[in-house]
Amino acid sequence: MTALTSSAVGLMLSTRECGMPKFKKAPPDAGQSGILAHPEPQEIRTVHSADGTALHVREYGHPALDPIVLIHGWSVAIEFWNPQINALASGNRVIAYDQRGHGRSEAGTRPFSDRVLAEDLSAVLAATIAPEAPATVVGHSMGGATVLAWAKYFRDDVLRYVDSALLANTATGLSDGPQSMKRHQDRLSRWLIAMAIAPLPSPPRRLTRSIFRRASLTPQAPLYMVDFVQRVGATCPPRVRSQWAKVAQRIDASEGVKALRVPTTVLYGALDGLLPPSESARTAQMFRAAGHLDREVVLADSGHASNMQNADEFNAEIVRLRGLSSRPIGLTSF
Repeated sequence: MTALTSSAVGLMLSTRECGMPKFKKAPPDAGQSGILAHPEPQEIRTVHSADGTALHVREYGHPALDPIVLIHGWSVAIEFWNPQINALASGNRVIAYDQRGHGRSEAGTRPFSDRVLAEDLSAVLAATIAPEAPATVVGHSMGGATVLAWAKYFRDDVLRYVDSALLANTATGLSDGPQSMKRHQDRLSRWLIAMAIAPLPSPPRRLTRSIFRRASLTPQAPLYMVDFVQRVGATCPPRVRSQWAKVAQRIDASEGVKALRVPTTVLYGALDGLLPPSESARTAQMFRAAGHLDREVVLADSGHASNMQNADEFNAEIVRLRGLSSRPIGLTSF
């Protein structure tokens, strides 16, 4: 079956999806415009992870074009990547999925762990990427840790499915555990994070907007962008948000650095109020020592949501990494 045929079948199957979690309210990008506007997927599919958990996967752009796989971070969903999908889908095949328990993906019954993150990404790559057409993988925050965990546990698949990587606002593991983040944040930001980690409903957005603005973006971020990120974050169930936060604070993905044997960019905002920039810089240094660092990009006026605040620079780096591939990509078979 060719990729084009597979895409057509997928579109038909997507209209019959059932049993997947759905947003209780309107999708977070409903009514958005510009870079945050809702992009129409070419295909929607369900991929089952090793334990049978159903993961919600969306593909954009022509199926014969260069593949880019986007892996979002903690407590958000596919919509977090709208600035990338809207910019890149016209010239690339863009694949994004909701991480386990996030968005429209099931939470499953297994305890959350870095192994679970790795197995989920492994399932998505096996279902969407042909070895003769490897992808650029892009992970943001916990999504970057997902890429590293996958490389750690699935070393033999790295060169099979991936030929370059971008890790944004990502740590291989906090150098001093949760204290690394607490020392970096002010009192109100620490309170907001503590509330987010607790398995409780999120406080009303209007009451926490200014704190959220400082922690997740920057004090200068436009309010429409702050509101959008809050809306995306509000889609994550409190129990899932709490459990993944505890896992993310204790992940050690350092073994994945040597295993991710492809040109890698480490990109981060110098004003990141959530993850200390020093942790991202430490990640870059580890890749440099391993011989896999292609570029370290520091965005001087960006916070944690670098893909939104500096979308043009972020997207340009993805395009540059895609251009490093020397393998021609055309119609492929799955």
